[in-house]
Amino acid sequence: MVVVEPSLGGYAAAWRNIAMTIAQDTTVVTYNRAPYGASSPARDGRRPREIADDLHGVLKAVGVTGPLVLVGHSIGGIYLRTYAALHIERIAGMVLVDSSHETQRKLIPKYLSPRDRVLAALTMPQMIVRSREWRGGGDRRSCVTEFRMFKRLSAADQALASGGLGERPLIVLTRGPVSETRPGRLWLGWYELQQDLARLSANSRHVVSESPEHYLNECDPALVTSAICEVVHSARTGAPLGAPAATSEGD
Repeated sequence: MVVVEPSLGGYAAAWRNIAMTIAQDTTVVTYNRAPYGASSPARDGRRPREIADDLHGVLKAVGVTGPLVLVGHSIGGIYLRTYAALHIERIAGMVLVDSSHETQRKLIPKYLSPRDRVLAALTMPQMIVRSREWRGGGDRRSCVTEFRMFKRLSAADQALASGGLGERPLIVLTRGPVSETRPGRLWLGWYELQQDLARLSANSRHVVSESPEHYLNECDPALVTSAICEVVHSARTGAPLGAPAATSEGD
């Protein structure tokens, strides 16, 4: 069974096309965590452990008991790594889609241009002044709480250490650089964090998309779908992941 955890401000509907394709082969669970979509506002601090516990409750409520292939996009990757650490016996595999890293708030800012620093500083004001639709259906308070939590994360919050998934299949998908000939310091810093995530399993692949966009589920859905199918197959058969494609980076 495949479980999808969307990004900050993301919601299940954005994964509908991918989910419908995957559902031809296995059951797929997509959901809107609090406060997105039609879900209730969040009442907690939106810490990874709290969101992992919410997911556990959702899966229990719908009767999901079997092994899970977890698919986490952006901050959803942090939440699912936390879930995996808490319930490792249930994890069959994982796909991380341009996943956030617990240490990025400490490392990435040094690579930002002055313009990017200004844009980053405007994130929270935008959450407050822009529409509920822009926030993925979330109320202001809940979205601001989640974003503040994200800014406080550090290496101490990493739920899974290197090798924490054992030999469970793991594919890490990373957005591509804007320019292949001059990728830039920011992308190279992001790439190193993604390489670190690939070290979570001895059976992993790190694939760089041709798309430079963060929302690979919308801009490179074929790659995301293929990665999920490959991990599901590896989990079912016990066979290691196949040889990397030309655009991949093995670890």
